[in-house]
Amino acid sequence: MEFLFYTIIGIIGLFFILLILKNLFNWKKFCALCVSVSLTWIALLILFLTKTFTDKIIIAILMGHTSLGIFYLWEKNVREKFKIFRLPLLLTFIFIIYAILENFEFNSLILILGLWTIFYLIYLFRNNKKFSKVAKKLIECCKKW
Repeated sequence: MEFLFYTIIGIIGLFFILLILKNLFNWKKFCALCVSVSLTWIALLILFLTKTFTDKIIIAILMGHTSLGIFYLWEKNVREKFKIFRLPLLLTFIFIIYAILENFEFNSLILILGLWTIFYLIYLFRNNKKFSKVAKKLIECCKKW
């Protein structure tokens, strides 16, 4: 089967349908591309779970795009001081996608929770002289110079 071909066709079709609906209903804060990709992987995931569709790679790629889109939306709207949590948030998304598509790994969950704990402690003590440099570096990790 040409799973990729039909997936791309589906995204293209959804994109233009949603673009028409966006303009018809004047939806300003609506991304036709994001929703097209998300609806596609949701549909493929349902087909995968019912054993009608077998290509996990396409689903994983599309889920990854959605998670990164959510990450960028979060990053754009969150206050600067919370950007310290970029790494644990992104890794949490990866963990969730892997758990959905493959299996739940308890060790990975413990690692993610430990990372959140460390970053939360750095966040709590970000105004402390010893932690302020570390906190600043974590916040500025992706700064566009």
